[in-house]
Amino acid sequence: MRPGDTLTIDARSGEASYGDTLHAPVFMATGKLRMRDPLLTTTVTIACDARPGTQPVIRRGAGDVGPDEHPFRWARVRVLPVDGDARRACREKVKRLPTPDLEERWAPGDTWPQSEWDVRTFRAGSRVTLTDNDDEGADGYISLTSRAFADRPVLRGARAVLTATATLKCGAAPGLYVVYRHDAGQSGPDRPWARLRVAPAASGESCSTDQAAARSAGTSRAPVVAWTAGGVFLAAAAGTLLFRRARNRRLGADGARARSTV
Repeated sequence: MRPGDTLTIDARSGEASYGDTLHAPVFMATGKLRMRDPLLTTTVTIACDARPGTQPVIRRGAGDVGPDEHPFRWARVRVLPVDGDARRACREKVKRLPTPDLEERWAPGDTWPQSEWDVRTFRAGSRVTLTDNDDEGADGYISLTSRAFADRPVLRGARAVLTATATLKCGAAPGLYVVYRHDAGQSGPDRPWARLRVAPAASGESCSTDQAAARSAGTSRAPVVAWTAGGVFLAAAAGTLLFRRARNRRLGADGARARSTV
């Protein structure tokens, strides 16, 4: 590699873990392994002032808390010697480097979200399930908000896995949206928790956010119709009972008048 070159590092399952970091004296910044199913991958850039020679690449686990905890010599990188003009050109080159792409691609069968940058695509007006595997005992304590949501779902679950169902607004414009989490009793702003991409609603299908939100809350049109039918039945029964009472009162009054006449 030469100073200013960009290096993509890939790892298969078993070779490294999600969130592991890669360090080397010749890297401009630490690389963090992100999921691009089926590989873990990161991109690093060789620093413009990197000295020529071969340097080890150190991998550390995502949970390591100190610089010397469980370091692992994972690879080597060789930097070729360059002259002063090449190093000056390198500095101009790195200024124009694109912003790193943080979006991750997880396996379709994995629950969503697996990470803050696990971006999945859903159609406007659809219902989506969110799953939290990291907050055991927080049943009912975490609510989620997003500009794409028609409601404010709450994560529920009796064990380690919490789930919630959200309804996407029918009018949500296509694009990337952030999902924020709010913990009961928290201080400070809500923090980003997930991201999703909204695609237009399916062509030819009607979309009603109000109906979709009602279904997400556990209410659908069928129960409303059943309740209405039951209400009509109860009203009819009440009317019949009142009619009978009135009829009995009239019969009682007529009988009293007859007895008085006799």
